Amino acid sequence: MQIMHWIDARRQSQHVAMQRRTLIGGLGAALSLLSLPPLDARANEVPRPLGVNLVTATPARWGGHDCLAVELTDAEQALRLGTQGGGNRPSMALVAPAFTDGVLEATVAGVLTGRGAPDDRGFVGLSFHVGDGFSSHETVYLRMTNGRQNVPPPPAPRIDRAIQYVADPGFHFSDSRAAFPGRYEKGADIALGRWHRLRLEIAGSHLGARVDGVEVLIVDDLRFPGRRGPVGLFVGDGSRGYFRDVVVTV
Repeated sequence: MQIMHWIDARRQSQHVAMQRRTLIGGLGAALSLLSLPPLDARANEVPRPLGVNLVTATPARWGGHDCLAVELTDAEQALRLGTQGGGNRPSMALVAPAFTDGVLEATVAGVLTGRGAPDDRGFVGLSFHVGDGFSSHETVYLRMTNGRQNVPPPPAPRIDRAIQYVADPGFHFSDSRAAFPGRYEKGADIALGRWHRLRLEIAGSHLGARVDGVEVLIVDDLRFPGRRGPVGLFVGDGSRGYFRDVVVTV
């Protein structure tokens, strides 16, 4: 990580009060840095990961913008094909070292890689409260092919399953769908291959999710409220996510 760059940015921002906007940009070199508090920066840069788990993360140019492309490693994708999906395993690139409550924002897009199963949906989202060694996480992700802006739109019930909250372990989409149908997943005006702004507002056990400024999902019983942990860029089976303008407000 370009530590001096981040330190300089922090010094230049000391006048900012307790509400701090952090645009993630500095290149991370070691997971040992996850113990550091968030740093302030103002440069409008492509996110560069502090660490990755089960994914590759590569700077790219897509949809008219510089961004970070994230997708499953070959080994992880092959494993999921062999076991009929990965549930909500911690497949993510970390971009902020420590977060508890606040706001997470990113401009995201998703495409299908053609390397997954026929029912892959273009899974792209944001993870938070990530546990040590990627042992657990909470995530809100978009299913891009299930969005109402696709042409033609997807059939029911998929059209009502465009955004999803999950927690790993123990609360995957299949668990919440069986026990609380429709409570942790909702419809949204999104589409495969388009940029969308995803915003998560987190306070204690409460989460509100917005897509392009519209509130689309509310969760009042987060599984790991109050935990301090990293923030990650999440992707799922057969999907490549593009991320830019990642902002963390604490």
